[in-house]
Amino acid sequence: MAAAANYSATCSSTPLASTQRPRLNGHTSSSDAVSRTKILLLGLRRAGKTSIQQVLFNNLPPKQTFYLETTMRILKHQIDTVIPLEIWDCPANVTVESLGVPLSQFSTIIFVIDIRDLYNQPISKLVEWIVASYQENPDIMLEVFVHKAEKLQEDDKIENFRQIHERVSDRLLDISPEYEQMQLNFHLTSVYDHSLHEAFSRVLHKLIESLPFLEELLNVFCANSQSPKAFLFDTRSRLYIATDASPVDSATHNLCCDYLLMLNSFGPLYTCVLSSFSSPNLPSLSRPIPLTFNLRAMCS
Repeated sequence: MAAAANYSATCSSTPLASTQRPRLNGHTSSSDAVSRTKILLLGLRRAGKTSIQQVLFNNLPPKQTFYLETTMRILKHQIDTVIPLEIWDCPANVTVESLGVPLSQFSTIIFVIDIRDLYNQPISKLVEWIVASYQENPDIMLEVFVHKAEKLQEDDKIENFRQIHERVSDRLLDISPEYEQMQLNFHLTSVYDHSLHEAFSRVLHKLIESLPFLEELLNVFCANSQSPKAFLFDTRSRLYIATDASPVDSATHNLCCDYLLMLNSFGPLYTCVLSSFSSPNLPSLSRPIPLTFNLRAMCS
């Protein structure tokens, strides 16, 4: 394993602020003057929107997501990772009109559907947002997280996922045949395994302009080190930024995520043992020293 760089994944949350000037891949926030890529997080009440954000970026244990309060207003979460993100966590009753900004400001829309909810309400809501976003910004990336997959057995899980996919596609085709060419991606996710991290990683890949160069670097790394697989991870969120050209094996990805979880849990407990000759430029013995860089290249 090799450390690659030092990126920090931090998160701060603020209520909805005033409308910002639109940009192609993000916007300049008035709070920190950083150009951030906006992601719109949508879904019905108790679908799991806030749980996704809290588990990924605030290290909330999955068992505690049950106690999260219902989102009553739009919250903006600023995430500093390999690219600066701003995730808008929206309540269930938000509409295009009440959003307060044009959809052209957003690079990605993530709509969360509870896998047990096969009825018309979530699908109708999703179709409304798809139609509105396509009319305003045909290049916007649309992702559907079929969430809470742990609630069903394997056969039921696959069947419900297939039905939701088919119903959304059929509803869009009934509106207009042009939606058949739309790139609409479905992901089966759960906060209780690493499927959520893998799905959000794939969303993140589409927002990283330098992704081809990172992938090529990992290809060269694998060729020179004879490693069968390599990932470039953000250790805080456990999202993989890039990987080499070989297919992603879920078992290997899960093993890397477990390793990073262990590092994040035990790393701060260790301190650096220094020589007895102290120096003003050296850290104190009582201060914990992080053992890892925040962005790490991992190989199997």
